[in-house]
Amino acid sequence: MFNKLIVSRARLPLTIVVWLGLIACVLAIAASKEGQWDFRVFYFAIHGLLGGANPYLPIHAYADKPDTLTFIYPPLTLYSFQWVSLLTLHSALLAWLGLKLVALGLLAWLWHRNFERLDVSWPVALFIALGFNAALFRDFSSGNVSTFEELGIWLGFTLLLRDRPYAAAVVLACVAQFKLLPAAFICLIPLVRPHDGWKPFLLGSALFLGLFALNPVLNPPLTHDYLEVLSNTNSSLDERGSENPSSLALLRDVMHLGANVPGLADNRTTGTLVYAAFLLALLVVLARVIWSERQKFRNADPKLLLYFGCALFAVVMPRMKDYTYILLLMPTLFVLRDIGKRSMVPDYLLLAVGLMICAQSPQTYVPRLVSLVYLLQSYLPLFIAAAVLAYVLRAILQPPPAVEAYS
Repeated sequence: MFNKLIVSRARLPLTIVVWLGLIACVLAIAASKEGQWDFRVFYFAIHGLLGGANPYLPIHAYADKPDTLTFIYPPLTLYSFQWVSLLTLHSALLAWLGLKLVALGLLAWLWHRNFERLDVSWPVALFIALGFNAALFRDFSSGNVSTFEELGIWLGFTLLLRDRPYAAAVVLACVAQFKLLPAAFICLIPLVRPHDGWKPFLLGSALFLGLFALNPVLNPPLTHDYLEVLSNTNSSLDERGSENPSSLALLRDVMHLGANVPGLADNRTTGTLVYAAFLLALLVVLARVIWSERQKFRNADPKLLLYFGCALFAVVMPRMKDYTYILLLMPTLFVLRDIGKRSMVPDYLLLAVGLMICAQSPQTYVPRLVSLVYLLQSYLPLFIAAAVLAYVLRAILQPPPAVEAYS
């Protein structure tokens, strides 16, 4: 009792310190003259469009830097940024950050009410803020749309849990118009609702394709420029390492390390082929597991099925930016809490994970080990996503025994 009292009294000051530190980080982002570079691209793309310029041309987001960035969303999404034309750049940056804080508050509310219970304690606050290499702060610093995207995704998941599959399909189809890949979450509707989910799945798929088809209808020239941006000539779409810890980037990097092996000279093409083989094999295996254990999947907790879909998305998608790993916060929190209940993790595994997380420098005194350290560090979020996928799949296939009720 006395020890618990000491711990509870010590927790409040530490929680206050952590929250003050997080607030200071947000203020530092707001005051930065070099931050939110993605939003600067949105801002200058809209102003260029209104001035008669092509928004898909390389944009100099900073007047004093030669670096260029490119607007990479479909033309239809430009309408959602029209409001920035009414503000100066500084005011628009502050407004964008403020809107993201509101979106984060709504996202946390959805998480708390429908998925994992949250509180203001310092462990939870640090996990949300710094989990997956500070995915949330990376989104805030970059000025990307990921926080808004996550709000839409988890709103769709919430509607699905509340027996509103058609509304969920509409929300997910609309959210996917920016980065397209989240359209894969529409496939979760028949998984969560195997008896009546196919009609809303078809509705969501048709709506997604229909909205995307509006791009060439409303503006064919801009659609052509958009597709050019998405072509293989855009080097930003071949990001690797910690900026894009995806399975495609990992396999391309692995092939790059073996570039001296005969037949592996073109690491990008070879890595893509290996990724395609990996993707096919994984999906075939999972399809067989789901079909053979379909009764367990039908009876599974819908939240576990959604967590399974989130982890699978992270593992298989060809592009998984660092801030996109916000998606894995709730599934990983579930895993950590479930592991804590079961006390299943051996000490050596925790130590190994801790060493990988703490090893910040890619330098090593062991010849050729530097490449392995680079892969472990840069793609750690992907490896954790794979572990979450395996754990959640196990939880679906081996649910805890039902507790008998006694009168």
